[in-house]
Amino acid sequence: MANSIPERMVTGAFGELFVQLRLLQYGIQAAPPLKDTGNDLIAIKGKSIKCIQVKTTRKKTFNPPSTRTKYHLLAIVALVGDGENVLLDKSRIYLIKKEDVNNVPKNVGGLKDYRISQELLNKLFAAK
Repeated sequence: MANSIPERMVTGAFGELFVQLRLLQYGIQAAPPLKDTGNDLIAIKGKSIKCIQVKTTRKKTFNPPSTRTKYHLLAIVALVGDGENVLLDKSRIYLIKKEDVNNVPKNVGGLKDYRISQELLNKLFAAK
């Protein structure tokens, strides 16, 4: 017999897995760390390594992580669907550099410039 999973954990897991899948589509490997120390995913492309904090919402707004949380990129996952039905083809992922988080709208509708794309990922994972 397994323990039940709270809805909040299910939503968070959906978001993290969705980000992993989308990053893989763009040639970026991402995996959760062995121990949860506050980063949800570690992503690698070439010599560029990024710690990613994932926030998943079913609402039109999101709450950013604490300013004390250490990460490079914030992934906002806007899930679309009702109850158990998640429509991944209509759900959206936005990637924001930590230094930009306080300057972006907290309304998902205002994040269009941060929607995941090859162009955005090339900038975020550019070799230094």
